[in-house]
Amino acid sequence: MEKTMRGSVTKILRERGCGFISTETGNEFFFGSYALDGIGIDELQEGQCVEFELYDLEMGRATITRLRCESSRRSENPRCA
Repeated sequence: MEKTMRGSVTKILRERGCGFISTETGNEFFFGSYALDGIGIDELQEGQCVEFELYDLEMGRATITRLRCESSRRSENPRCA
């Protein structure tokens, strides 16, 4: 089951091609460059608002399947609403 969520990029590990997103509820999710849709890892910025598809896996784990930028602006709030 997939659901669309919003959050902000909290950390980018460019050399590894991955990073982390935090949601307004305080949940943090890992993403890999394979999930990026229409943007490269080098174009992302920490604090940037993003929308992503979260796919629930077995045993309570989840993975991000598609990550898109909401805009190129950085959020003043570290968690985008």
